[in-house]
Amino acid sequence: MVVEAMAQFAGGLVFESRGFFTGVDRCEVLRAIEPGDVVAIRVELEAEFGGTFRFSGSGSIDGVDVVRGRFYLSGAQA
Repeated sequence: MVVEAMAQFAGGLVFESRGFFTGVDRCEVLRAIEPGDVVAIRVELEAEFGGTFRFSGSGSIDGVDVVRGRFYLSGAQA
């Protein structure tokens, strides 16, 4: 779910309407995320390939990374 949250956040940065979550690469969950944990999410646009965007993202709790990965989003075709 936290990878989906990173993708949703990234999609809000690059799409005015909607986009599609198209892939995940190199995803690692470094420790369990417990109910009540506050995860700070960071995403960075790495590249664009003709309407497909590659992002890297990470989530941390109290400054310690708990999840990281790379994911892809594509824009809706008109």
